[in-house]
Amino acid sequence: MENQLKTSPYRWVVLFAVFYVFVAFAFMFQEIPPLMSTIMEEFNITNTEANLLMSIVVIPGIFLGIPVGASVDKYGVKLVGFVSTVLIVIGGLTTAMSNSFATILIGRLILGFGGVFVTTAMPAIVPQWFQSKELGKAMGIFGINMPLATVIAFQTASTLALTHDWRYSFYVGTVVGIVAIAVFTLIVKEGPLKPKEHEQRLNSRQALRNIEVWKVGIVWLLFNAAALAFTASAPSLFENYKGMDGTYASFLASGLMLVAIPFVPVYGWVSDRMGRRKPLMVTGSVLMASAFIAVAYTSNFALTASIIALGVTAAMVPPTASALLPEISGPSSAGVSFGVMALCLNIGAALGPLLIGYLIDVTKSLTLSFIGMAVLSAAAAVVAFSLKAS
Repeated sequence: MENQLKTSPYRWVVLFAVFYVFVAFAFMFQEIPPLMSTIMEEFNITNTEANLLMSIVVIPGIFLGIPVGASVDKYGVKLVGFVSTVLIVIGGLTTAMSNSFATILIGRLILGFGGVFVTTAMPAIVPQWFQSKELGKAMGIFGINMPLATVIAFQTASTLALTHDWRYSFYVGTVVGIVAIAVFTLIVKEGPLKPKEHEQRLNSRQALRNIEVWKVGIVWLLFNAAALAFTASAPSLFENYKGMDGTYASFLASGLMLVAIPFVPVYGWVSDRMGRRKPLMVTGSVLMASAFIAVAYTSNFALTASIIALGVTAAMVPPTASALLPEISGPSSAGVSFGVMALCLNIGAALGPLLIGYLIDVTKSLTLSFIGMAVLSAAAAVVAFSLKAS
C-alpha cells in the first residue's frame, strides 16, 4: 500500500482538488475585510456589527463540525462535498445581490453552512492519500489555502470596489465556486487509506474522548481567533488610525497571509524531517504574539517588517497542527478529529473578529487591538506546550 501511494500521482491531483475547493470557500469568506469600511458607510453599522459578517459564516461550524466529521467517516465525502460547494455558490450569489444588511447576513450564513463541510471534509481526505512521513508536506501545501485565498480576495475586492461596486467581487466568487463544484465532482474520491466502517465507528468515539485531539483543536481555535481578527480588522485600523489609502491598507493587512504562503509547506516538510510537530507549534505561537506586539507599536518600514515577521511565524502552526491531528487519532477517525478542529476553527473565527471589533469600539485604540491579538497567540503557545504528542 505504501509503495502504491508513493508511486501514484493521483494523490497529488486529489490534493489540488480539495485545495481548490477550500480556496473557493476561503476566497468568499475573506472578501469582507477590505470592504468593511464601505459596507459600514453604506448601511450605517458599527465595527462590531460589521465584524458579524465574518463571524456569522463560522457559526454553523460551531454546531455542525463534529456531526459533519462523523458523517464524512461514515458516508464518505462525495455527497457531503457536493452539497457544500453548491451552498458556497448560493451564499456568494445571495451576498452579491443583496440590498440590505440583513440580506448580506443571510448570504454569509448560507456560505457558512457550505464552509463547515469544506473545513471538515477537505482536510480529512488528505490522510486517506498520504502516509505519515509525507503528511506534513501534504498538509503544508494544503495549508496554503487560506493565505492564498486571503491575498487574492483582498486585492480583488479592494480593486473592484474602486472601479465598480463592492458587490462585484462576490459575483467573481460565485464563478470561482461554480468551478469548485466541477472540480470536486470530477476529481475527488476516497483514498486507499480509508478504513473499514466498523473501525471508523470505534476510532471516532476514541478520538472524541482523546484530550490531545482537543488540545490541538484549542490551539487551532486561538490561532485562528488571532489571525482572522487581524485580517478582518487590520484594513480598517490602518485606514482609520494610520491614515492609509484603503487599497494600500488592504494590501498591508494581507501581508500576514502573503508572506506565509511560501513558508507553510516548508514548515510542513521540516516537521516531517524532524519527526516532530509540537516544537514548531509552540515556537510559532510565541513568535506570533511577539510580532503582534511589534505591529502595535511600529509604523512605516518597521510596521511592514513586523507584518512580514508575523507572516513568517504564523506559517508554523497550520501544517503542524493539521498533520499532528490525524497522527494522534489515526486516519480511521480523521473525519471526526477534523470535525473537532473545524468546531474549534469556527469558534475562534467567530469570537476573534467580534472580540477585537468590540475592543476597537470601546477603546478606539489600534495599539490595544493588536495587543489583544497577541494575548490570543500567547494562550495558543501555552496550550501547545502542554501537548503530550511530539
